[in-house]
Amino acid sequence: MKGLQRGLNKWHGYALMIGGMIGSGIFVVTGEAGGQAGPSVPLGYIVLLPILLSSALAYLVYLSTPLGNSPGGAYTHISRTFKSFFVGFIFMWFQYIALLGVMAVISISFGEFVASLIGVGHPLMIGTALLLFFFFLNVTGVKWFGQVQLAMTVILFIAIAVLVIPGLFFVKSGNFTPLFPFGLEGFLSILPSLFFAYFGFEQLAQAGGEMKNAQKEMPKTMLRGSLLTMVIYFLVSFVAFGVLPYEQLAQSKGAMSEVAASYLPGFGTWIVNVGIMMAFATTLNSLMMVVSRILFTFADDRIIPPALAKVSDRFGTPHLTLMINTVLVLILIWTGTMSFVLSIALQGMFLMYIGHSAAMIALPYVRPELYELAQFKPSRFLMLIAGVFSISVLSFFSFTMIISVIDVLLIWMAVGTFIYLAGKRFGKKTNFDYEKQLNI
Repeated sequence: MKGLQRGLNKWHGYALMIGGMIGSGIFVVTGEAGGQAGPSVPLGYIVLLPILLSSALAYLVYLSTPLGNSPGGAYTHISRTFKSFFVGFIFMWFQYIALLGVMAVISISFGEFVASLIGVGHPLMIGTALLLFFFFLNVTGVKWFGQVQLAMTVILFIAIAVLVIPGLFFVKSGNFTPLFPFGLEGFLSILPSLFFAYFGFEQLAQAGGEMKNAQKEMPKTMLRGSLLTMVIYFLVSFVAFGVLPYEQLAQSKGAMSEVAASYLPGFGTWIVNVGIMMAFATTLNSLMMVVSRILFTFADDRIIPPALAKVSDRFGTPHLTLMINTVLVLILIWTGTMSFVLSIALQGMFLMYIGHSAAMIALPYVRPELYELAQFKPSRFLMLIAGVFSISVLSFFSFTMIISVIDVLLIWMAVGTFIYLAGKRFGKKTNFDYEKQLNI
């Protein structure tokens, strides 16, 4: 059977990761956090950097092992470390479900933004058109995906530069006084939701089967991309809260458009609006690719029907998983049922990072042979400290909100468990060697 094609270079990798991370939220809803924490929001992105790097350390290690040459991300890393398909599957299952909901919301939000911008058009139709465009783009080859993603990310960067560079000259220091109008409690309250802005750095891991020299390039790409994204988040939010009072931003539905309009001429505002559209588009395009590789890896491990691991003979892409995911997202869009899957979005992210950090701590002890193959091999002590720190902080973030979604989590766990057991039963009937697969 034909496999995935290595058509992505390191620049495509940066575009996949950074374009996927810098979503529309930094443009559209930046001010919302100001309603809880005031102008201290930019500081929040800096405070969260150690948590991001601690969580990313596990990926840097695993991607530098032979596992980095395959898709699957945290699912593959966790399952191969603990030699349990179920443990890896259940962590990634929550993430998969949440990502489908995120894709639906991004599609609709893009439609609403464009319709309001041009004053005509049906938001759902516009969002559907964007989703289908990226479906066909992803089907026709990973190289086309990478080239379009890179082009859109460049446009996004230009828009950010147009917004930030002139904006620095209009920042008023008085807008940052007081820095904590709602106290330290208000500042701490926004950190879990702000961390969601960093969600997506791990998406790069799903390109392992299609990126050239993946084992060497992906760890460097992930580290540099994470740091660059933090700088961008800080600068954009610093300009926003420095130009306009946090009370005004908190009430705005289009914070960055309003910020841009206060000091940029008309064409400058349009450039920022194009940037907002690119933020929607780059995120949706990256997610279209990522969720298809998740299903592809499940199928390759015979957890779901193996036919879904089929790759197009003509294009070298997993066309069946791309099609299934697109249909599921269209159902969510047109039935308005996103909330049922979106409610676990943050929890899915936190749980996956917690499981992944736990796997990193265990790696040198339970899979020492894999640890020795890592090209990036920090000390066991550093891995322990970073892993415990990541697990502790993310568990705290998770605990503050898990009670409100525990019923939904249990429902999706039951659904995922059923799918897993059914898939394993079918695989055993076909005499698939699960033990051998785990040792790859």
